[in-house]
Amino acid sequence: MSVTILDRNIDVISRNPNHWIGQPKEDDIHLNFIGTDEEGNELLFINNQIIIIKNEFDESNMPNDNKKELIILVGINSLEEIEKHIQTMSKESYLLIIEPNFSFFNHALNKQDLNLFNNLNVILFADDLKNLSFFLDNLLSTTLIYYIKNIKFYFTYFYREYSLDSCIAIVKKVKEIIHYKAMLYGNSIEDSMIGFRNNIKNINCLTRSKDVSQLKRLFENKPAVVVSAGPSLNKNIEQLKKMKNKAVIIAVDTIASRLCDEGIIPDFICSIERGKETYTYFYENKNYPSEITLVGPLVLHPQIFEEYQGNIVIPMREKVGEYNWIQDVFGISKDSSISIGLSCAHVAFGFAEHIGASPIVLMGQDLAFGDSKEESHAGGTIYDNKEFTNNIFSSIDETIVEGYYGGYVTSNEIWINFRKWFEKEIFDKNLFVINATEGGAKIANTLQMSLAEVLNTHCSENLVPVLDILKNVASNPLNQEQMKIKIEEQIEFFSDLKIKYENQLINIKRLKITNISSEKELQKTLKKLEKTDPLFRQVTDNWLLRHILQPALMTAIWNLYDIEQILSSSNLNRNKEIQVEFLSASVFVLAQIISILSESLDGFK
Repeated sequence: MSVTILDRNIDVISRNPNHWIGQPKEDDIHLNFIGTDEEGNELLFINNQIIIIKNEFDESNMPNDNKKELIILVGINSLEEIEKHIQTMSKESYLLIIEPNFSFFNHALNKQDLNLFNNLNVILFADDLKNLSFFLDNLLSTTLIYYIKNIKFYFTYFYREYSLDSCIAIVKKVKEIIHYKAMLYGNSIEDSMIGFRNNIKNINCLTRSKDVSQLKRLFENKPAVVVSAGPSLNKNIEQLKKMKNKAVIIAVDTIASRLCDEGIIPDFICSIERGKETYTYFYENKNYPSEITLVGPLVLHPQIFEEYQGNIVIPMREKVGEYNWIQDVFGISKDSSISIGLSCAHVAFGFAEHIGASPIVLMGQDLAFGDSKEESHAGGTIYDNKEFTNNIFSSIDETIVEGYYGGYVTSNEIWINFRKWFEKEIFDKNLFVINATEGGAKIANTLQMSLAEVLNTHCSENLVPVLDILKNVASNPLNQEQMKIKIEEQIEFFSDLKIKYENQLINIKRLKITNISSEKELQKTLKKLEKTDPLFRQVTDNWLLRHILQPALMTAIWNLYDIEQILSSSNLNRNKEIQVEFLSASVFVLAQIISILSESLDGFK
């Protein structure tokens, strides 16, 4: 049996797990191959017109073979343009081919030789552009995150000539996801150290927390309502009252006091912010009923955990290095992690997902202003203070997004990032989520229903009281004396590591590079600079160091990638400057870690 072009192409493409191939419907493919003209250009019949696919190069926008780049090339059919990129780009560069037109992809798959995908540095996205953000988010969670400061766009002949709208849409989506990823990776070292200090101050509270691993799927297929404080909440308070004991009610800290005042006692209250303001605004002198369980990460202000009278649940943050380090050091189950995200609503949503709730119902999740820009949250919250609200939103750029009921509503950069987190979480984990906000921004991948419809359709049965179920969940199986020993071991480990970084920093600072001219001396100096490479790897291999030093590490690698791979004294000198900055930051962080861990030992006495 002969092997067809299609069979060979499928075999080649299937070798790279980074490819993203959509599943088109039959009516998505509407292209006929007519033939070739005298110059060998393909003639395609699409949308009732004949299109010539020329192999004309945009010479002004070709790869730099002396740089590590992520080249985003739009269009799969101009094979000569693609091949020239592969031949021209650095061996350490990546070529991402985006083909949003299923007809073009189907034609290439059936008619063209796609052996170029044998190169694992060539990655394909062939799907509707609505899924491009999800693809890029996953792709830029790998080492390709190091390339985001060296991104270059290239549009093949067809897209340059006939589909500029697609080009603009792709650039916009790429820039949005880069901004989002840079925000996730971009906290300052000082900011990360504040978070680490809170985590370690609260570390002994883990012995009091319910064992989060025992909560996994504990409420499987039971409805849960995530109650946020968006302005649309005002219209649904009465309906929410009817859901008590028929759904697990999980409230964000902003709205918890208002709910209690309305006679709605939530089962859980969720927080994420570490500042004292969270304690002052939402917990100090609140006297919440003891049947409400607090859910929040270790980073919360210590007085919240110290004074809270009810049960507490302290989950680890899924996919966050600092929490992976805590789990590894203290032997905490990986099932104690939940997806937390960027806001207290994300904590509530991630917790609902962890306990197996389905459907998860969003309420008050507007992620947009109400009827006016003064209306950012529901009444009965701290946001009733207009001076406070103006201080929060005055410096944030506003933008227009698609609304719950169609049309457009006014949102802002922060809320857009919050929305993207919800959309990706739902998409990645195939969750059944109902958006019953009845206002605000449209959230993709959710089913829109009124809260009254949710109550009638999904909340017909009474649940066993949540507090009764939690009584059977044990606290974390941790021993404070053993935790103390683990901390002492980590102090010794980081102290030894600090000496290595200090020594290399001294050696790098001593290098005299400016006047080097001979090839031999340049190579000798390069080898001395390369002795820092294991210390870069030490940071990436240690969960805690990678988390805290992430901004310095990312900046250093982005700047190193920006240097052309040409051996010269000026390039080596730039390399030295970058290393001195990185090593200095590392020594500072290691000293701070040692100090914070040493202080924490007093909490175990």
